[in-house]
Amino acid sequence: MKNFNLHKEKAVNSLLFVISRLEKADTHKTYKILYFADQKHLLKYGRPIVGDTYVKMQYGPVPSFIKDIVNEEIQGLEEIVAKYNRYFIKPLREVNLDYLSESDIECLTESINENKNLIFDDLTDKSHDYAYNKANWAIDYLDMARAIGADDKTLMYINQQMVNDNIELA
Repeated sequence: MKNFNLHKEKAVNSLLFVISRLEKADTHKTYKILYFADQKHLLKYGRPIVGDTYVKMQYGPVPSFIKDIVNEEIQGLEEIVAKYNRYFIKPLREVNLDYLSESDIECLTESINENKNLIFDDLTDKSHDYAYNKANWAIDYLDMARAIGADDKTLMYINQQMVNDNIELA
């Protein structure tokens, strides 16, 4: 099934938003905060914030495009963040809030506040949810919503939003 489309500027600015609000940002915590923010946004508003493809990795879901930004693997997006001591990241530019909606900021902030003080093992355990366990590689957005209690009506709405998102970019 086709998931949501990636919104690159939202991805860049969501990443910058999260790491600029953490005292010491590491990749694991940052990726999990983004995952939980996308889950919240799906449940509340019927769409994710970024539309990135979350992949199943050993220590939980990882947003693939954002991981490529962090690892400087995308031409033209090399000067977004700096990676140091292998796992830590810091912003190299300011977040541009024009790319994030009020609901995006709301869910990102909630996820930061709920997860910023969790240790590695707790974040890993928390992210090994229904969607993670069901996936072979790419994690389905409908499963992400199911993992946090979406009912059938909400899942139908999210599915329609996915269809609409794909029509818009066709």
